[in-house]
Amino acid sequence: MPTPASRAEVDGLGAAEIAEQMRAETPAGVDAEKFIGAVVARLPEAADLAPAEKPVSAWVLVAANLLPLCGVLFWNWEVFPLLALFWMENAIIGVLNATRMLAIDPGNAALWAGKLFMVPFFCFHYGMFTTIHGLFVFSMFGKYPVDGLYVLAPAARAVADWNLWLPLGALAASHAFSFFWNFVHRGEYRRAGLQEQMMKPYGRVVVLHLAILLGGAAAMALGSPLWALLALLGVKIAVDLTAHLKEHRS
Repeated sequence: MPTPASRAEVDGLGAAEIAEQMRAETPAGVDAEKFIGAVVARLPEAADLAPAEKPVSAWVLVAANLLPLCGVLFWNWEVFPLLALFWMENAIIGVLNATRMLAIDPGNAALWAGKLFMVPFFCFHYGMFTTIHGLFVFSMFGKYPVDGLYVLAPAARAVADWNLWLPLGALAASHAFSFFWNFVHRGEYRRAGLQEQMMKPYGRVVVLHLAILLGGAAAMALGSPLWALLALLGVKIAVDLTAHLKEHRS
């Protein structure tokens, strides 16, 4: 017997039509209604079954990355402000991912027990991962003194020294837009799994960390020529866009 999801794909039925079919085939009762409601709530909307298109948030992300490009072309940026900006962006991604974890299926009371453990665990683990990356960025590339694992002070100094407020705000706004557009508006919060969501940032961040650190070291060794900075920024945008489209392709 085909599942409701497969019927939606074959017959082109929406969630309401599937619910009606299930009611017709299931004995009436409170338990049946709860089961039907739970199944229908996790079905993709009809628009989600259409051929995948680039989400609006992808274009917003690319647009936000044009400000770092302006920094390279017009504001005399070197390697360090790019690396510092990208590190801060990773911190923003971590904060928003913790928010996503909290927002998953908020009506599921049993799931909150898992959230009470997994959200703090993610914050600690991702926070340590990001902190270690920050130590490399600020001490090796920025030559800023770092007091132990406290990287917020050199980060604030980098923002002030290189006037990173505008590009940082643009990147933060693009990720916030993605949260509201994809996770809330498009209903990803209804279909996301808690453990799966916890792991999502790591694929992007690990690849990006390696590419940025290695590329940044190479660019600095070459004396931060324009072409090297543009190549570094191009790699970052490509990794960003690929990961974004993969995450929100459904």
